[in-house]
Amino acid sequence: MPPTLLPEVWHAHNYAEAWMKPESTFGKYFFNTVIIAGLGTFLQMVICAFIAFSVTHFTFRGRGLIFMAVVMTMMIPYDVTLIPNFVTLRHIPFAGGNDWAGDGGQGFYDSYMGVILPFLAEAFTVFLLRQAMLSVPKEYWEAAQTDGMSHWAYLWKVLLPLMLPSVVTASLLGFIGKWNGVLWPLLITSSEKLRPLQVGLLYFLSEAGPNYHLLMAAATFTIAPIVILYMFAQRWFHEGIASTGLKG
Repeated sequence: MPPTLLPEVWHAHNYAEAWMKPESTFGKYFFNTVIIAGLGTFLQMVICAFIAFSVTHFTFRGRGLIFMAVVMTMMIPYDVTLIPNFVTLRHIPFAGGNDWAGDGGQGFYDSYMGVILPFLAEAFTVFLLRQAMLSVPKEYWEAAQTDGMSHWAYLWKVLLPLMLPSVVTASLLGFIGKWNGVLWPLLITSSEKLRPLQVGLLYFLSEAGPNYHLLMAAATFTIAPIVILYMFAQRWFHEGIASTGLKG
């Protein structure tokens, strides 16, 4: 006392010790998180883009009702869905040794797919992309139809590039959510070799109390990629947030 802004003695070896400390090493947790967050975000954006495009550029009965049903799922508390999702993934037919009835094996339990699958059709991402698509003038779609462009080509070659800030915003929010996941990965996995960074941080909490020097070093490894990613994407992120609600 009194506290100082910067430490008087720097202990750089804490970072090396934190990286190698857990049973499967912290590097393995880091690799798992990159796979879960990266692959999960990519698949989520593809699926949500299809959903948003279908409710904005196709005319069919019940289109508004379908979108309303998707958005209403945002009102369901996250904790309520944990057990139903676990049971569903555990008994998916022909997955993880299961038979046609979903019994006999473990389904997608203790697998990358089990961690990723429940969050691929995320309601907020669908909402954000839909709002961005509605803000693109219809003249682009009419011109594309005149040139004989298919729905698929218009979506990937015209629409998504025009709404790049919103795509980056949705991707960044989805990536952060998956990167920071704790409860669901802890529930759906049992092998240390499959668990992500946030679960790995629990290793530094012992019965005697937290190992603060190692916990803070490990937390630095966890936070640094998100900070770096935001620094590169902040221009599109701010623009995407500002333009999302222009048209409803």
